[in-house]
Amino acid sequence: MKYDGMSNIKIGVIADRGHLEKKLVEFLNYARSKAEVSLYLEETLVFDPEAFQSDEDVFLVKGKGDLILNLVKYLEETRSVPIINSFKGNFFAINRFLNSVYLQKAGISVPEFSLIPVDAPAPFREYIIKNIIDKRIYSFNPRIEEKNGNMQVIDERAWKEAYGDEQNYRYFFYQKFIKSQWEYKVYGIGEELFFYKQIPVLINPNKMESREKINKIPELSESSYKAMEALDLKLTSIDYLRDEEGNFYLTDINCTPNFNYIKRGPQMVVDYLIEQARN
Repeated sequence: MKYDGMSNIKIGVIADRGHLEKKLVEFLNYARSKAEVSLYLEETLVFDPEAFQSDEDVFLVKGKGDLILNLVKYLEETRSVPIINSFKGNFFAINRFLNSVYLQKAGISVPEFSLIPVDAPAPFREYIIKNIIDKRIYSFNPRIEEKNGNMQVIDERAWKEAYGDEQNYRYFFYQKFIKSQWEYKVYGIGEELFFYKQIPVLINPNKMESREKINKIPELSESSYKAMEALDLKLTSIDYLRDEEGNFYLTDINCTPNFNYIKRGPQMVVDYLIEQARN
């Protein structure tokens, strides 16, 4: 749906500075030509429920911090306007263990996984250790080892999460390693899905060099819609790998995707928000 000129819609954008600088510039430029935009930035936000005022028609959430999640929950409890994405969607998406459990119960194929103490033996011969809580905007930074021909990968974020100063869970989230020629990425904007493939990051860290748009894959469409419904995500990007037998596995799901990678992606997100506000 397209709109000409300024609408009377008010869009609230709840974000942190990292997402604002890296993902929202084009979005905000277009949004301000179509609607009135208010920005709630986590680093400068002083949240007092008794004094908080807002009259937006729709909210976009682009951040994963505790203050942002608490604001989203408060808005859901006190306002009757669309919030994209919801507290549930954000909360489950950033917790790899919980979303793996939830997606598996929804009948979606995910790699075998385990959450165990850091000093326990690895549950799989080939695995990736990922950070449990994916709140930061930092990208995947793997340490790769091959032991007896088996691939064993540790994300630096997981290591810092277990042994660093900020968070110290003393647990590792293991995901069984899936050997795949391609990594498949599906972006969701409401009911619209967009499909891409790229060489997996472990083979080529510069993933965008190999990314290409592909035709819809029905199996991934069904899985993506089910995942979005299960986690209450309206805007998302979802990663899949395909094993040697041809089975697809959902390996990651994101509640703050970068739609700059899609042609006219930011504009489509703005139009979607306006449509949600009007409906």
